[in-house]
Amino acid sequence: MKRIFAIFLTLYSLPVWPYLFTTDPMTGIHKIVIDAGHGGKDPGNLGTGRYSSMEKDVALDVSLLFGSYISENIPEVEVIYTRKEDEFPELYERTALANREKADLFISIHCDAFTDPQANGCSSFVVGVNHGKHSRVAIKENPIISTQEDRINYGNFDVASPEYQIEVSLYQKMYENNSLLLADKIQTQFRERVNRRDRGVKREPLYVTSRVAMPSVLVELGFLTNPKEEDFLNSEQGKTFMASALYRAFKSYREEQDGMLSELVDSSDAISNIEMKLEKTFFSVQIFSSASLINSSILVNIEDSFFFIFNDRFTYFSGKFKNLEEVRNHKEILMKNGFHDCFVVGIHQEEKVELNRVVKLLK
Repeated sequence: MKRIFAIFLTLYSLPVWPYLFTTDPMTGIHKIVIDAGHGGKDPGNLGTGRYSSMEKDVALDVSLLFGSYISENIPEVEVIYTRKEDEFPELYERTALANREKADLFISIHCDAFTDPQANGCSSFVVGVNHGKHSRVAIKENPIISTQEDRINYGNFDVASPEYQIEVSLYQKMYENNSLLLADKIQTQFRERVNRRDRGVKREPLYVTSRVAMPSVLVELGFLTNPKEEDFLNSEQGKTFMASALYRAFKSYREEQDGMLSELVDSSDAISNIEMKLEKTFFSVQIFSSASLINSSILVNIEDSFFFIFNDRFTYFSGKFKNLEEVRNHKEILMKNGFHDCFVVGIHQEEKVELNRVVKLLK
């Protein structure tokens, strides 16, 4: 349990977390990052060898078409591409771009491959835990860490480690529902409008979807190792159909999110209620608890002290913070001042709750 808690705390120290607290969740869908998989030195899968184009080429063509449909029909949405030509941005550069731009969605586009040429169909992947020892898609789409530079750029990224599985499970919880919703809409479009085999929505510990602070989906358009699907995905019609399906799924997702937002904004009572709850939702540092009320002189040197009564005991806290980094810094100061047993807690409606619940509520 202590090991899991340590991983949880480490998670909040990752560079992506500052974006979680600076992005306003009540502004609708205004910015999308489209990531054409592979590129440049990394061709992706080569297909059957009957075409000069490879996975990187098909992914780029569909990505540019998809983005153009959004720009033409929904100009208020800004489209950002991780690449517009045959080049290879590192995976960490792609996720850093999405986080830096504070995008509202991240969609990564790929083509599948398998040793059996009969394998076919489309899949959508959201971040999650796959307990298989060797995940085919995770191996194909995750970074290969072999040099010291790789270790610097990707850290201790190891999809096989229990620690990473726990990290991924915690990491995307706040975006899980929206990621699944978008993935389901994409699969529905592929199945019902383009008549492709639906291989379903799946969970995988993928780097690009686990390192962005927004809902994210990795899409496999079909198998280039299947001759029929390769023919389709290399045709102008096939690329147009797949890009159109992605556009319709995005449009439906955006309209649904904007509809939910409008209902919320139109209700002043609902907004007032949310604001009132958020005022009572924060991080703090628990200092100690006592069976009786503490003499105020003991608390005179403790900044912003207050107490709640839990189980007939007076539990004392210091500070109210909306940011985990700030509350951790405050805890360090208290420890230096002699409060060695203090620790960070989450508070909601005058009750102690788990830290990740406060994160979700503040988000």
